[in-house]
Amino acid sequence: MQKAKQYVDQGMSSVQETVQTLQQALNHAEKQDNKSKIQDAINSLNSAQQQLSGYQD
Repeated sequence: MQKAKQYVDQGMSSVQETVQTLQQALNHAEKQDNKSKIQDAINSLNSAQQQLSGYQD
């Protein structure tokens, strides 16, 4: 059975992949409003990852 830390690590890996995908979307977005929305999402995910990085079992 996996420990919670392993699930957290998997989640962080998924977040990082999502951030990279959103970064590509940001690079291709044309409307400023859409760019802002994507950047806000990236910032939120980076914040979540930063909070999770301190997780210890």
